[in-house]
Amino acid sequence: MMGSGGMIVMDQDTCMVDVARYFLEFLQEESCGQCVPCREGIMRQLQVLTDICAGKGKDGDIELLEDLSDTVVKLSLCALGGTAPNPVLTTLAYFRDEYIAHIYDKKCTSGVCKELFYYEIDEENCNGCHVCFRKCPEEAISGEKKELHTIDQEKCIKCSICYESCKFDAILIK
Repeated sequence: MMGSGGMIVMDQDTCMVDVARYFLEFLQEESCGQCVPCREGIMRQLQVLTDICAGKGKDGDIELLEDLSDTVVKLSLCALGGTAPNPVLTTLAYFRDEYIAHIYDKKCTSGVCKELFYYEIDEENCNGCHVCFRKCPEEAISGEKKELHTIDQEKCIKCSICYESCKFDAILIK
């Protein structure tokens, strides 16, 4: 439950860990700050989620999020605190594999958490059309026209322009 009966549609390009982080960021601003479990619990959960999304997640973070959620729900004085952990609990219940991938594999398969993915050019699909080469704002893509292109990972800022502009599905999220 988040809000007043609204519906949010998401697909495979939505990172559920980042969705939980986003909602906790909002809820932290909404908290009145008077009750310690809500104020500190939401802040700590947000810190853990931010670390996970930044590739700094560690063993025990999932259990910590669950424990914090339980504490915030049980000890908060108002309905905001009682429901604030819902995004974390729901994403953990249905998308735990994404948390595990973020923490242990250091991967964000949806390509949202910039520290946890990179772009790669698929040799079979790249025909050297040069669109990605021309559109890359950092000149991170090299290659001659009608030949296989490559991405310099040091220059790439993960802006997704190459991914979005490739009509041949030659840019892969890894």
